[in-house]
Amino acid sequence: MDWLRKKWDRAALAVVGLIGIIVAALFVLKSQSYSEVFQIDPAAPQNELPVPEVAKVESAQSFLDQEVKWVLPMKGTDAPKPLPLFVSIPIVEVGKQLIDMNDPKAPMVRPPASNQWLLENGLDFLDGTVMTQDPDGDEFSNEEEWNAKTNPKDTASHPPYAEKLVLLSRKQQSYLLQFVAMPDDQRFQIVRLPSAAYLGRQNFMLQAGQVSEDNMFRVESVERKQGKNNLGITVDASELTITYLPTGETKKLTRGLEEAIPTYYAEFEFLIGGGTKFFVKKGDPFVLPVDPNTKYKLIDIQEQEAEISYEPEPGKEVRFKITPKN
Repeated sequence: MDWLRKKWDRAALAVVGLIGIIVAALFVLKSQSYSEVFQIDPAAPQNELPVPEVAKVESAQSFLDQEVKWVLPMKGTDAPKPLPLFVSIPIVEVGKQLIDMNDPKAPMVRPPASNQWLLENGLDFLDGTVMTQDPDGDEFSNEEEWNAKTNPKDTASHPPYAEKLVLLSRKQQSYLLQFVAMPDDQRFQIVRLPSAAYLGRQNFMLQAGQVSEDNMFRVESVERKQGKNNLGITVDASELTITYLPTGETKKLTRGLEEAIPTYYAEFEFLIGGGTKFFVKKGDPFVLPVDPNTKYKLIDIQEQEAEISYEPEPGKEVRFKITPKN
């Protein structure tokens, strides 16, 4: 006992060490049985994830995609304005007047476009030049897209290319003919006279139904007539009817008189792609550089107006009038 009193600290340390050795031995023995206690069982078929119900998933997706709007309770037949959830209502001040962009009855901020159209297409209605801008780069302004009811942010949706045609001028070439003689009842002598377009003189001897050697006209018929010249002398004034082939028009040639048959050309400018100038003869087809699959045709040409036709789709002809650039 005297030793314990004097050496009590050593005795306590020995007891603690002994306890530690015993505990460590127990952990070693227990660890040898971990593989049996914590053995992982193979997954059973019923533990696999179930196949999702497609209908419920699609229904949830449709609900999330749908834009939810509040509708103001209003009496009467007037349509209420939409109030989108969790989105601030755009209010614009114009001339000291506050304009609700969602209100269909509100004044237009950028006429002629409606406020709704500006919002739907994400256009910057606060910019005073928004209607002259071209966000999709198809060379049609927002105002042109509005007028044509097309998408200003989609290059595949645009007004007709014919709207980018302007008339620069009308040119004329004259085809000069003279009915000079009738050797007999079946043959007619016709002379093509020199002009700016046809420098040489050419003589034709034709019968009804025959086409001239230059492929410009066809003889149809003759009507015997008499008339008086400027001296009052009775002369042969028979009329020869021909078809002018470039236009399909019918013309009458009076014997002994010159007849100028005009051929008209339109000078156009196509404003897309930097501007392209070209001539088209009346009655001829043509195409545009950016639209080679559409066939256009010059129907008529006047001093200040040209009329063309084209088919945006098979069997649907559209006629369009082109005027000089403003």
